[in-house]
Amino acid sequence: MSSSHSSGLQRAARSARMVLPLTFAAAALSTTALRAQDFEGKTISEVSIRYVGPKTVDEARIRNSMSSAAGQQYRTEKIDSDIKSLYGSGLVEDVRFLAEPQGDRVKLIAEVRTRSTVSGVGFVGNSTFSDAKLAKETKLKSGGILSDAAIVEAKRNLEKYYQGYGYPDVAISYRTQPSAGGADLIFVIDEGSKNEIHKIRFEGNTAFTDAELRKNMKTKPKGLLSFLTKSGRFETGKLDEDVESVLDFYRSHGYLRVSSPGLRRDPAGNDKVDIVIPIVEGDKYTVAGVGFGHMSVFKPEELYPALTLNGGDAYSSKKMRADITMIRSYYGSRGYADATVVPDISDAGPNQVKIIYRITEGSRFRVGDVHIEGNTKTKDKVIRREVPLKPGQWFNSVDLDVTKSRLQNLQYFSDVQVNGNSGSNAGYRDVNILVEEKKTGSVGVGVGFSSIDSIVGFINLEQTNFDLFNPWSFTGGGQRFGMNLRLGSTRTDFSLSLVEPWFMDRQLSLGGELFYRDSNYFSDFYDQKNVGASIFLRRPLGEKGAVKVEYKLEQVSVDLDPSVAVLSNKSVLAGGPPSQFLLDQGDFIRSALTAEYVYDSRDSNLLARSGEKLSASVTLAGLGGDVDIVSTSFQGQKYWNLWGDSILSLNGELAFVDALSGRVPIFDRMFLGGGRTLRGFEFRDVGPRDAATGEVIGGRSLAYLDTEYTIPIIENVRAAVFYDMGFVNSGSWDLDPSDIYSDVGIGIRLKLPISPLPLALDYAIPLQVPDQKADNGGQFNFSLQYQY
Repeated sequence: MSSSHSSGLQRAARSARMVLPLTFAAAALSTTALRAQDFEGKTISEVSIRYVGPKTVDEARIRNSMSSAAGQQYRTEKIDSDIKSLYGSGLVEDVRFLAEPQGDRVKLIAEVRTRSTVSGVGFVGNSTFSDAKLAKETKLKSGGILSDAAIVEAKRNLEKYYQGYGYPDVAISYRTQPSAGGADLIFVIDEGSKNEIHKIRFEGNTAFTDAELRKNMKTKPKGLLSFLTKSGRFETGKLDEDVESVLDFYRSHGYLRVSSPGLRRDPAGNDKVDIVIPIVEGDKYTVAGVGFGHMSVFKPEELYPALTLNGGDAYSSKKMRADITMIRSYYGSRGYADATVVPDISDAGPNQVKIIYRITEGSRFRVGDVHIEGNTKTKDKVIRREVPLKPGQWFNSVDLDVTKSRLQNLQYFSDVQVNGNSGSNAGYRDVNILVEEKKTGSVGVGVGFSSIDSIVGFINLEQTNFDLFNPWSFTGGGQRFGMNLRLGSTRTDFSLSLVEPWFMDRQLSLGGELFYRDSNYFSDFYDQKNVGASIFLRRPLGEKGAVKVEYKLEQVSVDLDPSVAVLSNKSVLAGGPPSQFLLDQGDFIRSALTAEYVYDSRDSNLLARSGEKLSASVTLAGLGGDVDIVSTSFQGQKYWNLWGDSILSLNGELAFVDALSGRVPIFDRMFLGGGRTLRGFEFRDVGPRDAATGEVIGGRSLAYLDTEYTIPIIENVRAAVFYDMGFVNSGSWDLDPSDIYSDVGIGIRLKLPISPLPLALDYAIPLQVPDQKADNGGQFNFSLQYQY
């Protein structure tokens, strides 16, 4: 580009890796000097990329870091933003923008010097780990861009790896050297001495025992199962956090002035050390009073009832933080997004303090625009419908957290950022949402084992962000699609399901399923086959409740073993009744409508520590078809998180079924026994029996309750003790507990990295057994699902 036909816009000067504002160099065009403002507002005719030196980064990646494009208006601030973005991407070593007049338009040229690529990675000073092992841990790839961020990340990975194996003093530096087609990165390692943690001790603690304080630490001494738990590893950063956690434990129990001069390491032989943490406890403080500074928007009387730390209480940093959060949320939920709270703690007598919350209220804002970025697959409306903040409403900072939580719970994104910034109009805050997409489709192939249905091979195909109306891609619409096939020695299952969680753009789920289930593990005397379809509507009721209405149409086939007829004839010849199973043989059309209410406040659906789940349902079968019954079920689960992260749980059910005409078929009757109910009895072996065959025929009333207590042994392993009790009666609406069964047992809950579900191993022995045919001694139950 000749100097008479162009203008050098600017070259970003960098000092200490900071990008300075744009400056323009004037250039002569004929006799008239072009200035920066001469280009302002002109339309950009094209944006060209010009490389200085080797081209190590594709042009498309450079353009992805720029917002300037052909057809846009030239703006100085946008060029400045592009320069910052390019440097921030780590792709370029240097960049400058040039502008070339083209009539009444302007051609924009980005002149870039891209960074070198990684040719190889080398190591100096390492003796514990091989070069190949360390190269793998850097996560660097040959041909990748050698950016400062990549180097720093690789260095951190190596430090973490060394510290994880007991080298807390490892020091790593690096240098680069030119290589053919790129650069070699050489790490210089000073490994230091190996330190494994033998014991963790405290000095100066009188208010709490060592064991109580160690519970607040993530770092653990080396033990027998360290190869699984990774305990005993010395990580400086984690230990510093642990010391602060111990001190905060003291502050949350009244010890406001507690301190520690820092931990020390005492040699314990064989590359082991004892971690010793000195504690200066100080006095225990109580709160003389709590007050508020100047407030003009609200009155202190509005906030006092919600405080958890009050006059007369022991001082607690934990409660004080909770109160600060509450105050900010109170203001933020009413539009005061900039409200800040600073606690002023002052002495109020011997071992007493007074707390004054100083509040800077700020201004009240309304919601401006809602901006969404980063969603390359997911439709805007799928994200927007999860945002409770609507333009024009009063800005609610609490709803920012709600928005983030809802978007994370969708499981569509690996990262979600939500914030509120000043809008283009005074008095408004825009909501900015930045997401990073992740894979939402999965294919699972594996083998499952359980004590109920033996060995099962399965194939699962799932897409949680499905879009039925986006052919070939079929992603981005927020629907849930699933296809499951299970083949085993005692079962064959196939299902195809689709759920639209926002039917007609309302918070109303519409779903359906096609299914085929062939089961021969229910009994030794019959096989059961279910083929049909279902459709449902589900609507939330409040924050934790939901109501669901489902219609199911299916054909149920009951195929009796020939031995049933033989045993029935023998019974009749002996003067006894015929087998009731004979009445259940054949094909049945079952047309049923179910209404269900569920309340779920559990903190997790995999390992709940608190909360409860309650449900009530009623099913009416008889809307055509061969089955005419009504059934009801009431279920409940309750969890308490107790000392030492132990968990106490209660789980129970009441259920009834009655025939409106005819009889209740076997596939609608009720049973107990097995790994999910009475664990001291065989699967479905508790209930009224068929007189001819001696097999459990099922009942029409059921009550069941179990209590379980689990304690952590090591990470991902919990021990359990439990007690189960329940009964099944032959009559409908019959809660007579005279034939109650019970058992007691122990178990293990093991969370394996290869499975999302824990392995449950239980052994239970019967206690109360009204029917001795059900007493088959202690029962071992297990369930495990492998996924590859």
